[in-house]
Amino acid sequence: MNGDPKSRLAAMRSANPDLTAAALVTTDGFAVASDVSPGVDEEALAALAADLIARAGRSSREFGNGDIEELYARGPQGYLVVMSAGPEQALVCLAKSETTVGLLLRDVRKAAKEFAG
Repeated sequence: MNGDPKSRLAAMRSANPDLTAAALVTTDGFAVASDVSPGVDEEALAALAADLIARAGRSSREFGNGDIEELYARGPQGYLVVMSAGPEQALVCLAKSETTVGLLLRDVRKAAKEFAG
């Protein structure tokens, strides 16, 4: 993925039609760039991802597992994936319930690594 973050997110969603949203967010809850389906509130998504990473990170460190690198949640309508994308950023993605989870995680991990530099 080359180019600015928004173009990189759009390319990622284009390559995986099951992705309904992809956003690069700061760990304090602001969207750096996003490519989301209509009806997805990118500001709310950014805030949620930051909150999830912060809470899960505190819990993980408290129990001796270190910092959180990725979070994954499945609901009846789809998946939420949040991955660390460097020390101050995270990549958050939403995907349809019929997605192939292994491919989803592979794509999101690759993108997060690229955003991390």
